[in-house]
Amino acid sequence: MTEYGPNTKPFNVRLPFWAVDYIDRRSEERGVTKTQIVVDALSGLRAQELQSLMREGYEEMAALDRQMAQDALPASLGSLPE
Repeated sequence: MTEYGPNTKPFNVRLPFWAVDYIDRRSEERGVTKTQIVVDALSGLRAQELQSLMREGYEEMAALDRQMAQDALPASLGSLPE
């Protein structure tokens, strides 16, 4: 497992047959290790979760930004040029 560096650890899991078959097929098709297939899948899942959290944060901030702009609008009306 040296290809993944010193920060790796063996990890055994039980998977349904369909998942093992999928990992085997993808590993052969791509010419990479089964470990790499699982790492890629987990990286993709992690990226999706991060993207979802960021989307939620941006949506939350958009509502806050909109409210702040609406609250500040009356005060700025006197300073805007006509």
